[in-house]
Amino acid sequence: MKFLLITILFLMIGCTNAKTKDTYEGCDVKYTKISLKVKDDFRIVSKSCNEENPVVINYLEGGDQKIFINKYDINIGKWLPKLEGVSVYKKDNQRPLLITLHTQVWDSPTVNGILYNVNLYEIYLTGKRVRLVDVSNILGNSQSGLEGVSDDY
Repeated sequence: MKFLLITILFLMIGCTNAKTKDTYEGCDVKYTKISLKVKDDFRIVSKSCNEENPVVINYLEGGDQKIFINKYDINIGKWLPKLEGVSVYKKDNQRPLLITLHTQVWDSPTVNGILYNVNLYEIYLTGKRVRLVDVSNILGNSQSGLEGVSDDY
């Protein structure tokens, strides 16, 4: 009888741990509603996880779709990058653009300030499906930068 109870206890603990890993326990999750076809039909999900390897993962969710956007981890700085801003730019007769802005605070002897990174994604809307194409390369050197002080400048 004791053996059966101990076995059940271990199974319950194992299932709880497996569920914890799948549900991103310990992650800070933020949602930003955006409008692609109709008002607030999609949202950006940004998960900031402070585990052994801290990471920020961003998704576009809407309807039955979950589309990976981008992923940032800590390069060398102390602070985790964060999704600072999201916008959708729409112009007649052109595909809409999803614009994301990530920032990361740096405070070191050689770099002090806020690093930023801008990403652009062309949005393809076909029926009920959405597809993102990264077109950030059109920004050239302006895609990322530093608001602060660096020994290199």
